[in-house]
Amino acid sequence: MRLQHARRTHLIPESIFLTKTEITFSMKYKLLIILLFSLFGTTHAEKFYLDPSTGNLTNAGTIDAPWSTLEAVINANYIVSNQYSPLPYNPATSKLISKNASGYVHAGDTLVLLNGLHGNVFLNNYINTVPITIIGMEGQTPIIEKMHLRACKNWRIENVVVSSEPYGLYLNDVLFYIESHSWQGPSSHIEVHHCEIYGTDTPWQTADDWNTKMSNGLYIKADSVIATNNLIRNINFGLQAVGNYIEADHNQIINFAGDGMRIVGSNIIFKYNLIKNCYKVNDNHDDGIQSWAQINGVVADDNQVIGNIIINTDDPSRPLNGPLQGIGCFDGFYNRWKVVNNLIVVDHWHGITFLGANDCQIINNTVLDLTPDITPGGSWIRINNHKDGSPSSGCLVANNVANSFYVDGTLTNNVVLNTYQQYANNFIDYTNFDFHLLPTSTLIDGADPVYAPDMDIEENGRPFGDLPDIGAYEYSSSTSSPLASDKNTFHVYPNPFSDFIIIEGNRKDYQIEIWDLSGNLIFTKSCETKAEMNQIDLSSLKKGIYFLTIKGTNNEIYKTIKLVKLMANNG
Repeated sequence: MRLQHARRTHLIPESIFLTKTEITFSMKYKLLIILLFSLFGTTHAEKFYLDPSTGNLTNAGTIDAPWSTLEAVINANYIVSNQYSPLPYNPATSKLISKNASGYVHAGDTLVLLNGLHGNVFLNNYINTVPITIIGMEGQTPIIEKMHLRACKNWRIENVVVSSEPYGLYLNDVLFYIESHSWQGPSSHIEVHHCEIYGTDTPWQTADDWNTKMSNGLYIKADSVIATNNLIRNINFGLQAVGNYIEADHNQIINFAGDGMRIVGSNIIFKYNLIKNCYKVNDNHDDGIQSWAQINGVVADDNQVIGNIIINTDDPSRPLNGPLQGIGCFDGFYNRWKVVNNLIVVDHWHGITFLGANDCQIINNTVLDLTPDITPGGSWIRINNHKDGSPSSGCLVANNVANSFYVDGTLTNNVVLNTYQQYANNFIDYTNFDFHLLPTSTLIDGADPVYAPDMDIEENGRPFGDLPDIGAYEYSSSTSSPLASDKNTFHVYPNPFSDFIIIEGNRKDYQIEIWDLSGNLIFTKSCETKAEMNQIDLSSLKKGIYFLTIKGTNNEIYKTIKLVKLMANNG
């Protein structure tokens, strides 16, 4: 017989739930009710531990007596939740009924996964009142073959790996699928954080391997979903947002054969994502970010694309390189989009393209082809008629730098750069994707302040000088100038980086600290040499986003910036 996990249960008296006319108690009774609810919420939550190597479903689910795999826990009906009934789902007639009432995991609880293979995870019709969290234990690598949530609400998945390769197979399917279903019901209010999703650990070398083995990464077919700080690599389509009120930020899509990210819905925010390395293996017209509207009833309005980096390839010599379109919105109409502070470096004329747009804004982007003189480049910013000939209207294109502009709408303070010399005159090191501005750049102070955003692509404030700058990066002596006159000036490059960074500055004695997104100090180094340039080996860091702080010997903070660690050697 299974040893039941000890759980604190509380019955809330019906008298606590007041009708509108009964809310006439004195303030002390109101505060007492609030306190009771607070106590119930905090004491009810439990943690259960799952270990594929030592666990057993007859255990209590504690750290010393864990359950086995996540798949086994779900199949044993240990998770108490609610489900829609009757089916097929009808918002007018389907109600929530209890699901797995005799289980052990309740709304608000956490399932902590330890190292090992946790199976093929399918959550079908689990509607929670507050989130249940599935989280990988710190320092552990729990691996899920496939994660599928259908008709689910209030779930949080964090710090797990999703890949079928460790199981010895390739699904050629979707690895992480959040699905609203016509029969089972809608999914919503799901969060995915700090997960790694990959099709293969090392990119395939042939088109045949890609086409027969690759899977899609994170497919969100639901509303009100948040996906942050995830690494999605060696896949077909990276992150697809098919729904409304979806936010995807600080994710990395590395090595993909389809589109990096897709926006198919409204009120979607894509911000500060890195999309890098397109593999050309079939006839798909690959985009960094793609959208379409008015197809099968899709409405794609009021979306924001902010601060993303799209790079065609970081290694022009690798096999299967092909052209990548930057942001492609070809089948409008699109209404009230904001495309701001993006860096787009692609080998294609479609840098940013809208065909059929109303009241859209394209502001302070840097959109360039590294080889504008070689077919098919360079890269444009374009707003033109819908494919059926209907005109675009009310659009604004301001403060951008690109190879060319073709815009039906208002253009102001944009700059065309088309030669290698112009690139070298304006950017720190464009060949290594460092598009910070040189102190002599003609883009400095050239933007229209009426339209410029308050921050740049690195979330540095605008303007730094008298006026904001053109393009995605705002010049400042601390982020752009290699050696300015300020005694505490530092330049850190390349950023994004693969294995090392270079710190260049006027101070010769300083301390660097690198912090992860959870606030943990993970790297320190003292730089006390006489050199004005120090190369810092960061090859030991995992792929991800970090914060770098440069301090003086008296702990005075000279500089803090966000660092993006790319995957070394395309791995």
